[in-house]
Amino acid sequence: MASRVQVAPAAPALPAGRETRRTDAGTEIIIYPPSGGLADRRAPVVMMLHGMCGDPLSICEFWNQAGREGSFLVCPGGNVACGGARDWSGSGEVKAAAIDESLAVVDKAYGTFIDHSKGDILIGYSRGAFAARDVVYARPGRFRGLILLGALMRPDAARLKASGIRRVVFAAGEWDMARPAMQRAAAALSGAGLPSRYVSLGKIGHALPDNLETILRDALRWIREAPPQ
Repeated sequence: MASRVQVAPAAPALPAGRETRRTDAGTEIIIYPPSGGLADRRAPVVMMLHGMCGDPLSICEFWNQAGREGSFLVCPGGNVACGGARDWSGSGEVKAAAIDESLAVVDKAYGTFIDHSKGDILIGYSRGAFAARDVVYARPGRFRGLILLGALMRPDAARLKASGIRRVVFAAGEWDMARPAMQRAAAALSGAGLPSRYVSLGKIGHALPDNLETILRDALRWIREAPPQ
């Protein structure tokens, strides 16, 4: 009797464009593959967290090209409902567990093409920026860089450094009440030995500008230029 040849299942294909996945809890995750394919076979992740009562598609779609240059762009929905939208709530551990679940879905689908050791970067806007800070605190080593948009906060330099963050970018509109605090926070982190910078989002209030793609492209490039620790 002829022996049967075991054929390994084919590796999943890199998606050609934007895809949507869901966690077991039903939370939506928008995933954008690296643009132009993979030059080095595997790529890190850039993750964007939306603001209060937001959604992952609208927060990422209009600037996604910058997030896909040499990386996957992953945009998860918040961990709680807000009417027909999503929001962030709970302790840092609760929010970090939600991010763990979203990343596990992404890794299961596309782990062949992902290399987190190349340096994942976390971005958050408004309430999503507070969630991003809390997730970084709760998951040391998960992310290498942090971009915080439109959030009145002063992150703790020691906790960020202990979490493996190498560089931080703060940004807000000129008329956003968060601007002065974010400028001070950038200066304070730099003074504490964590390279940080503040970037203006232009003459707007608490919003994201049409040219966010250009701003985030520069911010991502600067974070990736950080020397290894």
